[in-house]
Amino acid sequence: HDLWPRHLHMGIGSFVLGGLLLLVYIAVTPHSPHRGILMIVDIGTIVGSLVIIGPVGTRSLTASWRDAFFFSWSVATVAVIAVALGLDGGAGSPLAGLLVLPVLFGGLLYRLPAVMGLAGMALGCFGVIFLAGPPVGGARALATTVMIGVAGGISATGAMNRYIWDQERQSLTERLHGLATHDGLTGCLNYQAFQDALVVESNRADRYERPLSVVIADLDGFKAINDTNGHGVGDRTLASVAAAMLSGVRLTDLVGRIGGDEFAILLPETSIEEARRLVERIRAQMRRTESPTPATLSFGLSIWQGRGDSPGELLRRADSALYDAKRLGRNGVVCTSEPKSLGATT
Repeated sequence: HDLWPRHLHMGIGSFVLGGLLLLVYIAVTPHSPHRGILMIVDIGTIVGSLVIIGPVGTRSLTASWRDAFFFSWSVATVAVIAVALGLDGGAGSPLAGLLVLPVLFGGLLYRLPAVMGLAGMALGCFGVIFLAGPPVGGARALATTVMIGVAGGISATGAMNRYIWDQERQSLTERLHGLATHDGLTGCLNYQAFQDALVVESNRADRYERPLSVVIADLDGFKAINDTNGHGVGDRTLASVAAAMLSGVRLTDLVGRIGGDEFAILLPETSIEEARRLVERIRAQMRRTESPTPATLSFGLSIWQGRGDSPGELLRRADSALYDAKRLGRNGVVCTSEPKSLGATT
């Protein structure tokens, strides 16, 4: 949040300081050509940076056109310096070294293509001034060209390093977020992340009065699997069950591991009958999924009961239905009633 404001203030400060130094340069070289016009351009640049660049740049900090504004500002800076060179006698002017400043400034902010574009523009402007202006020594022109090229290379390296660092930081952030919200064994949401999602979807259902279903699934006989085959087989069985569930749900659905062998599925915009069909699809997917040991699931289904229904109650009813499925013999599905207000039958 502080990066762009800092660079805005730095850019305006550099403009003003450079303009003041140019006034000093004009004062100590009064007999050089176009002093009056150059002074007008210089004062206009100072005033413009304070009156126009400052307010517009401040508004751009929170706008979608921020990057375009800053890059346009750098392009305009190159153009103003090129005009000053032309007025001060061409490529032999000591002001030629100023062309490196917007290139170096761009290396602090812009991506590689923009930095290369600025460097190319600075070189192109200097080349035009060299060819169209008064004759100047080749060594001096070469030195200025090399200076601009080196500045472009430094800025390009900085832009590439910043891009690589940003990519690594983004990748690290995503990995840390994944570790904080997902179960490492199954890839499902962990308990807290699922609870957070349940609250969000419940609030959405409450606001728009749209259906919301929750499924709780429990692996049948998981303790016996662990006791008979060991925890390694138990872990692989859990992973295969989770894979079947994740492949059986839709992109909008969320699967969480909320206990050792207990999973929950959050189904936005889903009626109880649609939830039942999805459960049957998961059961079919489980039959096709390779598992270290035969495994079945018991399912409990619950649906949002209308405004005022809490996430905790929604989950509790699904858990109660799961208990009934276990009591009735496992490897089954039990649904709670769907509210009549949603226009469905039970």
